[in-house]
Amino acid sequence: MAIAQSSAIHNLLLRHLENPFLVLEVAVTAEIGDIERQAQKLLAMLAAGLVEADRYPTPLGQRARTPELVRMATSELRDPARRLLHEFWACGWRRAS
Repeated sequence: MAIAQSSAIHNLLLRHLENPFLVLEVAVTAEIGDIERQAQKLLAMLAAGLVEADRYPTPLGQRARTPELVRMATSELRDPARRLLHEFWACGWRRAS
């Protein structure tokens, strides 16, 4: 039971560290057009091998950014219901950090 609970907590933490607003480094107030442009910019930078695109800041330190993570983040923010959930968590991170 304790191992399963610890694993669940770890997975939840990882999910929040992969918050789309953190991954894309955009504000929660960003318009979808701005989000799409940022995602395309990051994907191009990653494809070019630019090291400044390889990582993104989180309240718990730097995390690796991959093209898959950028695509997932963009997809999440296209859906209004999922975006609202991510906005809630992103605002919580900003208050805690």
